[in-house]
Amino acid sequence: MNSRERILTTLEHKEPDKVPIDSWIAPEVAEVIIEGLNIDNSKDPFALSKTMGNDLLYSTIGFCDGFSSVLKEERKIGENLYQDDFKIQWRKKSFKYGSYCEFAQHPLSDIKNYDNYVWPDPFVIYKDGFKLYEDLIAADGREYAILGGCACTMFEACWYLRGLENFLTDLYLNKDFAIELLDRTMEISLKISKKLVSQGVDIIWWGDDVSNERGPYINPKLFLELIKPRYAKMVDEVKKINKNVKIAFHCDGKVDWVIEDFIDIGFDILNPLQPDINDVAEIKKKYGKKLVFWGNVDTRRIMNRGSFAEVAEEVRHVIEVLSPGGGHILCTNHTVQSSERAVDNTVAYYWAANKYRNYPLNVSKLKETKKLDVYFT
Repeated sequence: MNSRERILTTLEHKEPDKVPIDSWIAPEVAEVIIEGLNIDNSKDPFALSKTMGNDLLYSTIGFCDGFSSVLKEERKIGENLYQDDFKIQWRKKSFKYGSYCEFAQHPLSDIKNYDNYVWPDPFVIYKDGFKLYEDLIAADGREYAILGGCACTMFEACWYLRGLENFLTDLYLNKDFAIELLDRTMEISLKISKKLVSQGVDIIWWGDDVSNERGPYINPKLFLELIKPRYAKMVDEVKKINKNVKIAFHCDGKVDWVIEDFIDIGFDILNPLQPDINDVAEIKKKYGKKLVFWGNVDTRRIMNRGSFAEVAEEVRHVIEVLSPGGGHILCTNHTVQSSERAVDNTVAYYWAANKYRNYPLNVSKLKETKKLDVYFT
């Protein structure tokens, strides 16, 4: 099987030749691996993914693109200050091993700014992004599964513009405005998604963290009233273009309260099923015939601070729990951030994945794991 066939088979809840694989790694980690493996990515931005053996190829377009602002010199508007196409401002926070970005200013934090706010045209600001997908599908669409990324789709987009506390308050005290903002962000994300589906992606990827680690961010009644019907509309709209397109949805946090609604909306793939706060085995048992799971190797502790042997055991365990019967794309739970162990553990992740991913599965625990740590240190 090639990568595309492997993904499409597991999306049908069947076992392919191997468990499909993917990973999320921070730019600083990627740079070290690219240099170490002498990968030439000057002409192919997906060269690293291909070299590592990933089965999914994708980029991101939309509100989530703001996170990369601190990597783009043309977005710099001041000392350690960057502004994206939606006028959301960001700053870079550096630490010993790398950096990350955080919000500096929300353009609609003062609601008085809304009347004069100019919504950008996604077909203009993402012209290069759509061209990247056009070229990607033409070059690799037969070999790899292509995922159209449009995460931070609606709920998160609203609070990126307004500020989290402001928007959560709006949902109760300024509901008409909150609804209008949800509609505007949905409209932009839907335009992007329909374009990507018309271009020929196999999967469209949306995402909103409507949960935190204790449960829902908002009253579930508000989710049912305001969020769920808008996502159902989006599913309906993209399915009109291609009834076979699959829908992936990202939501961090504790998600057991909302999984049945995700299924009812029409989501096919759930990412990441955060392993340290969800009963992963129970969710696989209960929903494994209705949802494909895309994840969920722990990044909080294992990938960033664990030993080689701990990473190998985590990968083995995740495959043992989620991969039987298909319906699983192995991936890190979230981004592997720069740390003392990040590069070594990324190598460990792929080593273990390739050891255990072949069907029929053989997930016997490793023996003499201490020797692995010595050998790979």
